[in-house]
Amino acid sequence: MDSNGTTTIKGLIIPVDWDGKGNVTATAITTHFEEEYLVDDNARGEELIAFLRQRAKVSGFIIQNENGKKIISVEKYEVLED
Repeated sequence: MDSNGTTTIKGLIIPVDWDGKGNVTATAITTHFEEEYLVDDNARGEELIAFLRQRAKVSGFIIQNENGKKIISVEKYEVLED
């Protein structure tokens, strides 16, 4: 975590929810350490849908929901070359 409270994670952008037509509506970042961070439904987070199955470095605020799942509210991201 850096001085302004944001955390940076690296991982693979994966789909986690779809609408009735099969379009991806939600994503998560799965890390090398097998942690999964659901991506919050904000404008920056929605942009990640365009980069499914690509590696990215994502910075933002992390909270834990009532089910214990980690959610990242994306402040910025960078798609990484393999």
